[in-house]
Amino acid sequence: MNQTLIIAILTPILLTIGGIISWVLKTKREESMNSEAKSREYKIETYKLLLEPFIATFTSTLSQKVKQKEINKLKTLEYKKAAFDLTTFGSDEAIKIFNKIMQTFFHADKYKDENGEYTTEYGNRLIALICEFLLQIRKDLYSKKTKLERSEMLEFMITDMEKTKHIINEMNF
Repeated sequence: MNQTLIIAILTPILLTIGGIISWVLKTKREESMNSEAKSREYKIETYKLLLEPFIATFTSTLSQKVKQKEINKLKTLEYKKAAFDLTTFGSDEAIKIFNKIMQTFFHADKYKDENGEYTTEYGNRLIALICEFLLQIRKDLYSKKTKLERSEMLEFMITDMEKTKHIINEMNF
């Protein structure tokens, strides 16, 4: 009888404790998932802002004036803030590639020929860097085990990618 009484008393207590523990764990998991979703959304918005000037340069329907306006965004406070945000949450590889993109822009004059025109090397380097940046963003946000090559990241925007595919994919930075 004593054993039956103990079981009768302990059963609801243990069920209640188990329910509370389950509820606490479920709540923590949901909070964590919500936090991750908000973080991912913030990352996506920051990456979009950082990519915007580059997307404009690949858009053939835009005038040179509009493209230049987009490139000038690289110097704005808003853009610099987004770049600082990248340094706080971006993967190491995304930050390194972004830095190389910016250094290529800062030192663009070294890629000019004797007529003051940008060389093919400059264009190929920028395309390769932007493709690599997109690849690193993809790995950071979604699939670390992607099997895409660099050139495949912008193939939909560049009509003659087939001609430079091997250069883009094999370029060392």
